[in-house]
Amino acid sequence: MTDLNGGAFFNAEFGIGHRGNTVPERSGVALSFCGRLVFYGLVGYSVPLLLAATYQEVASDALREAIRHHELQLGDPAALRASQEARVREVIAASWLPDTWARPCAGYAGSYLRVAGAEWSVCLRHDAPRSILPPLALFDWEIPSLPEEIRGEASIRIR
Repeated sequence: MTDLNGGAFFNAEFGIGHRGNTVPERSGVALSFCGRLVFYGLVGYSVPLLLAATYQEVASDALREAIRHHELQLGDPAALRASQEARVREVIAASWLPDTWARPCAGYAGSYLRVAGAEWSVCLRHDAPRSILPPLALFDWEIPSLPEEIRGEASIRIR
């Protein structure tokens, strides 16, 4: 019978004579590193997509709230505009987005609501997505490659 407790056959067959890291340990470390990169990539690309959908939904809800009341054609235009802007701000404040993540878009004069003739639109954005999820730099690649801004805009033409 062959001696399996340290004999020459055991050492040659199973590679017990190695010192330091063995192949299974090195491959486990490599799999762990690759698994973390894949996980970070999945999270890094899904979070901006979910945020873009959220911004679009909040902008749509805010625009619906701004136009759903009957006083659109009644009263003082300045008071009407202030009332509509307040409703838009209430919808944005009631969303789960933190205050620092919801900024007015460029071209909206510091307001979320823009009325240009018969076209009403609401736009909000996050101007620094890298502050939410910093990209991981690996060689010359950035995981994830984030857009410059995440924005949601809704428009409607009222006759």
